[in-house]
Amino acid sequence: MARSRKLFPIYGSALANSMLAAVERGHVVGDFVTGYVDNYDRNGILGGTARARELTETIGREIVLAMIVEVYRVLPRFFGKSQASKLKEDEKKASDAFFGELFAALGRAWNWQAEDRSRFASDLALYSDSKIRQATTARTRKRGKGQQEEPPFVGRVALLLDPSMLEQARRASRKFHGDVERLAQKLLRQTLRPGGR
Repeated sequence: MARSRKLFPIYGSALANSMLAAVERGHVVGDFVTGYVDNYDRNGILGGTARARELTETIGREIVLAMIVEVYRVLPRFFGKSQASKLKEDEKKASDAFFGELFAALGRAWNWQAEDRSRFASDLALYSDSKIRQATTARTRKRGKGQQEEPPFVGRVALLLDPSMLEQARRASRKFHGDVERLAQKLLRQTLRPGGR
């Protein structure tokens, strides 16, 4: 990401729209669920149109939360910085405006009421706090010692997907989480670069 470019707030809206398009029209949830059903022969978790809609909406919301946390992590690179704490004041203001517009666009798309906004903010804080703890643990623990905290995404998606086979659902969700983070990076690159490559 070129340092000389400006981070405009409208990019936040564009990124929110790209995230929602990927989740709602890009079949991200459907492909994940279908892959899980095929790999583990779990046709029983499919329950028709209502169940498919529920999975798309609930897992889709978790995907958006995970993508936002990943964008928080990588956005400082746009300014040539390794982390948000190293941003200058004007860069921090630009970043805050970007995220403000992203949340405003999500709110418009999902018709948020005050309670919806508050619940989303609370879940985002849970995801963000977990990411911070993971980064801290990764820096301080010795190689091969201790256990890395799992992101909330893994447990929450596994529980939504297949609560009766939770451990295998967690394994699938763990891999899917990596895919979601890579998708967030790709969408951010496409939003911030001309031509999106």
